[in-house]
Amino acid sequence: MTTTIVPMIETSNNELVVSSEQIATGAGVQHKNTLELIKANQAELEEFGQVAFETRAGYNNSQVRVALLNEPQAMLLMTFQRNTAQVKAFKVALIKEFKRLAEAQRFDPATLTRMDILKMAIESETRVHQLESKIEADAGKVAYVDEHVDPKDVTLFRTVCRNLQINESDLRKALIYRRWIYVSTTYIMGSYTVKEYAAHHNFQAYFKVCKYHNKKTGSVTNRETLKVTPEGVAAITRFVEKLTKEYGSVRDALPHLEIKYNQRKGIAA
Repeated sequence: MTTTIVPMIETSNNELVVSSEQIATGAGVQHKNTLELIKANQAELEEFGQVAFETRAGYNNSQVRVALLNEPQAMLLMTFQRNTAQVKAFKVALIKEFKRLAEAQRFDPATLTRMDILKMAIESETRVHQLESKIEADAGKVAYVDEHVDPKDVTLFRTVCRNLQINESDLRKALIYRRWIYVSTTYIMGSYTVKEYAAHHNFQAYFKVCKYHNKKTGSVTNRETLKVTPEGVAAITRFVEKLTKEYGSVRDALPHLEIKYNQRKGIAA
């Protein structure tokens, strides 16, 4: 199936962007739903730059607020959409149009100066170096998944943390602050406070709620525990590596993540 919608890519601040209206039209959803999806995932989108908003004229002289997303932001947002045939077709069309316009900008000989050509050569060499570095870094992640994850099974949080050599409580807090998971139930068992977790809608592919299995007795209780899927293990590994690179460790990243989490909830720091 191919989409009949040709994405309208714009230029804003010398950057190629696509509007939330175009994404809504291409995905076959209401514009207000697309804006809500952007708002719910704004922190993740802004890892690729600040999301720009502007007001445009709408139907019958009304004012419509639209978001302008660059290419990585648009592609990330599309992964949060329900993967219908139309959404998949529009993803392909969007990628092709971004690629076509980027190449047209990059290689228009009428606009290239000697300095432009030199800059392009330097940027190309830099991208090659970055790609080689990423391949080398990803090799460890691939080896980790191959060694520790059964592709047909899910993994305990403590197993993931043990293999990544991080504290389980620290990881759970980090994932809560980044809105991957949340505390769904809290209850008292004896002298202990027990928490059960669930995954936010956009991250349910990374986690699976399972009945708690007592290895000592072999029984399955009504308690539930959140386990990690193979996709989740890979995503958590990337997340931990990113936090370690930026802050030194997951624990050192927690105060920064908490501040951003509270800001998104409108809580004063």
